[in-house]
Amino acid sequence: MNQIAEDHSSTQRPRGVDLFERANSEYDAGKFQEALADFDLAIEEGLESEIVYNNKGTTLDALGMYQDAIKCYRKAVSIRPSYELAWHNLGNCLYVQELFFEASRAYERAARLNKDRKENWSGLAASYSRIGDRKGASSATKRLGKFAEEDKSVLLLQSDLYLDAGFHEEALEKCQAYVDANPGDVQGLARLGNVAHEMGEYGKAIVAFDRALELSPGDKEVWNNLGYTYFSKGILDKAHECFDKAIEIDPEYKQAWYNKGYAYHGADMLEEAVRCYKRAIAIDPRDKVLWNNFGNALYNLGSYMESIPKFVMALKADPDYEIAWNNIGNALEKVGAFREAIPYHDRSLEVSPNFDYALYAKGVCKSKIGQLDEGYDLIVESLDLNPSYDEAWKARADVAAQLGRWDEALMSVEQSLLLNADFDEGWVQRAEILLACGDTEGAQASFEMALKCLEILNPMTSSGLMSLIRRGDVLARLGRFEEALANYETVTFSRKLDFMGVPRTLGMLRILGRTDLPGPLLKAFEASESTSALASFAEFLLDKGDLDALGRIAQKLAGTPAGSEELIRRASVHATRGDESGALALLACVKQSPSARRARDIEGELRESEGDLHAAANLYSRRLSEHPSDFLAAVSLCRVRLKMKDFRAALREADVAIGIDEHDWEPHKIKAEAYAALGDVVRSRAEAWAASARLAVAGLRPEDVEVLGAR
Repeated sequence: MNQIAEDHSSTQRPRGVDLFERANSEYDAGKFQEALADFDLAIEEGLESEIVYNNKGTTLDALGMYQDAIKCYRKAVSIRPSYELAWHNLGNCLYVQELFFEASRAYERAARLNKDRKENWSGLAASYSRIGDRKGASSATKRLGKFAEEDKSVLLLQSDLYLDAGFHEEALEKCQAYVDANPGDVQGLARLGNVAHEMGEYGKAIVAFDRALELSPGDKEVWNNLGYTYFSKGILDKAHECFDKAIEIDPEYKQAWYNKGYAYHGADMLEEAVRCYKRAIAIDPRDKVLWNNFGNALYNLGSYMESIPKFVMALKADPDYEIAWNNIGNALEKVGAFREAIPYHDRSLEVSPNFDYALYAKGVCKSKIGQLDEGYDLIVESLDLNPSYDEAWKARADVAAQLGRWDEALMSVEQSLLLNADFDEGWVQRAEILLACGDTEGAQASFEMALKCLEILNPMTSSGLMSLIRRGDVLARLGRFEEALANYETVTFSRKLDFMGVPRTLGMLRILGRTDLPGPLLKAFEASESTSALASFAEFLLDKGDLDALGRIAQKLAGTPAGSEELIRRASVHATRGDESGALALLACVKQSPSARRARDIEGELRESEGDLHAAANLYSRRLSEHPSDFLAAVSLCRVRLKMKDFRAALREADVAIGIDEHDWEPHKIKAEAYAALGDVVRSRAEAWAASARLAVAGLRPEDVEVLGAR
């Protein structure tokens, strides 16, 4: 820290000087809070100078109080504009705050005042790079050359700065010059490998890393970087060997675990990627990129809802991480929750208004909920920012088709195919548009092109299995059902993507009229852990009439809340279609599950609708005994008693319902009907008026609901 020169003409030393020197000593000892307090006391004592404010600024810097530090440095240079050290410190502080333009101005002043401080030039070069002034960055980096004569490490500094500014050849030249001057320096060789890697010269990078490892075989970072270079070169087995070596040296080396997971991710070996990401997160649970990639791996596996908590963890590490916000929206979109997804895309756009992918994703969601014009405008806006995104052109085609703009739809999908001729989904969409326009021959050719795009498959990977699904869909669209079934069965036997493979396989079996399942296929269905897959299989067994097998599958489903809900949902669909026996068969499997109460509600309504009033009454009565405050059960029970013409019982049950909720109109309506049936006109009229009054309070009119009895 700078010291204030003493004025020996004074016979008494000012107290402020003592406080200032004590503050400097405290700073040197790492006691920053104490130092800050003494600098403030010194200033209160009248000791105000550029050195005091500069030193106070460095103390605030050390405490992370950057805004206050900036104020102190500015105060220092306002007192003495030629104070180079304060200008330099101001540049450093502004740079840390990512105020790169202001930092460059501070470094410029410092460099003019002191051309012999190399840190002024390196700070200036780095700031210029951040604001996109490549010429300025190159010029400032070149000025560092004079320092390299005495200190060869400056060559590495120049290399880094040239690399940041995008001058790759110059970066490589400086790094090579350092290595030539220091052939046995591991750091230099490692940096040479990094620069060569950034330039895409992977062979040269591998040679440099190998030389570094000959000198220092225990350097985990070099092993990690060599592994990443092999990964970038597409030599995955070598990449994993290097990552494993780095992990062997240091089992807690997060970056190697992360890169190993990233390499698996890039090779579509997603389960292995998840395992490595988990290990890296255990080492550093605050790494937002790790959590986001973990979520992406699960998302790519089709585990959309499971991916969301991982994205949430990324946001805990950085609430302004716009990619994670958008990814939550994407996951919700995949499960059909389009309206729920939109606020997450909005949050992403609050952080980054020109995030083209978020605009596209929000546009898709808007179109899915029927807001076609707004969705279309958002997708077009995303394409204005990034016209090379094939998926966005396909989305634009989809919305244009829904709006009846067929020429624009065809133009948009063809633009997506110009960008990506292997885009099978684009060819399928083109075929659908041509069919809508009456061009059957052109549609057939587009479907065939989609099949060509899907010819090279690797069913061992998730993307390969997804391709099989899409291939099956195209074959089914062409009426080639046997071939479609073969693709779907391959996915089913893989035991991956069951939620897509199993329902499609079952659907194709229905189309082909096959109900007798081969043993291996039956085992594959029964072994599935996917709720939607098992529910589809349960319905298949129901249609087939195999109630024993249905019971086994439904029991497996009913063991989880999600499975129970799925069975109940499908039972409701059957009931709506008039298939009451099918609905009851599914509901019978849920009676011991966490959703049994809701299942009994639906079963009671079904029994009531088909006239089995005693069974319905028993179900409602049981529900009411288990939950005495269940108003709906009480109303349902008195309604059934009325239908059974047990009018006295109906009146008793209606009173129970009124005791639970005295403000509802329906029990009074039932009492009015019961009294009317018993010939008690006075009481019937009174209850009818009571029902009408409660309807009015609820904002309804008597004619909105059939309220029987005298009015």
